[in-house]
Amino acid sequence: MYLKFLFILMIVLLNGCSGNEHKQFSGYVEGENIYLASPFYGVLNFLKVQRGQHVKRGELLYRLDPNPQQMNISSIEGELAQAQSQLADLKKPRRLQEIEAIEAQIQQTNAQITLADIRVSRYQKLVDKQASDIDSLDAALAYLQQQKELKAQYEANLALAKLGSREDLIKGQQGVVDSLMAKLHVAQWELAQKTIYAPAEGIIFDTYYLQGEYVAAQQPVLSLLTPENIRIEFFVPLAFLNQLRVGQQISFACEGCQKRNSAIISYISPDAEYLPPLVYSRDNNSKLVFRIKAHITNPTLFKPGQPVMVTL
Repeated sequence: MYLKFLFILMIVLLNGCSGNEHKQFSGYVEGENIYLASPFYGVLNFLKVQRGQHVKRGELLYRLDPNPQQMNISSIEGELAQAQSQLADLKKPRRLQEIEAIEAQIQQTNAQITLADIRVSRYQKLVDKQASDIDSLDAALAYLQQQKELKAQYEANLALAKLGSREDLIKGQQGVVDSLMAKLHVAQWELAQKTIYAPAEGIIFDTYYLQGEYVAAQQPVLSLLTPENIRIEFFVPLAFLNQLRVGQQISFACEGCQKRNSAIISYISPDAEYLPPLVYSRDNNSKLVFRIKAHITNPTLFKPGQPVMVTL
């Protein structure tokens, strides 16, 4: 905090010496890193990059130990294969031998129905000639009806055998398969989170673990500095604040670079920063400054921490 106050004080003094007519303000190049971490823990099995290395978007950076996620995937795949096999069995018709047995029963019943029809016709003629009693005819009719009902039952059994198991069993097993598929997708996603790729082109700013070290969940293994996250930052007194707006183009210079470089203001702090003493009064109004950030037009030419002189 003390160093921060010294830096702001230096800015105010330099701006005061230069005079308001020059509208020049000291600042520096700022870089905001992207910290790349996995949501899961594991040993750092493979670290492909090193500090200062340039990487492209989609390039492999590092990989954590795939277990226990890989073991979980293998377990779910085994359960899924078993559930899918059971579902396929439920959808199949019954065994061919069972279907053939039912068809044979139907054929036998058809033969019995044919004989029963003949018997009924014979008894009907005898009853008409009063050569037989009515009870014999009734018994023949009852037997014929019994065989017809038996045939209907066999035909229903045959239809069920050809269709396979009941629909409710199939739906229940399908639900088991769907649930295991969802679990498998989650496990595969978790495994994929242990292999980290570059989200954008940039420079590896720093690495925080060595290959073989244990990495806790959500702990960054490295940081990436991308060109779009390199900007300049400077402070302006209250007197100049009304001359600035977001989207305004400014120019700046630095040691060892071309004389004029452009940047676009992207942020104007809504809060003021004070130099000691912290109590605001008319006497220390000149010590009131605001933080300004601006995106550099050609950010790859600059390094974080590099001092600059901004001209509005």
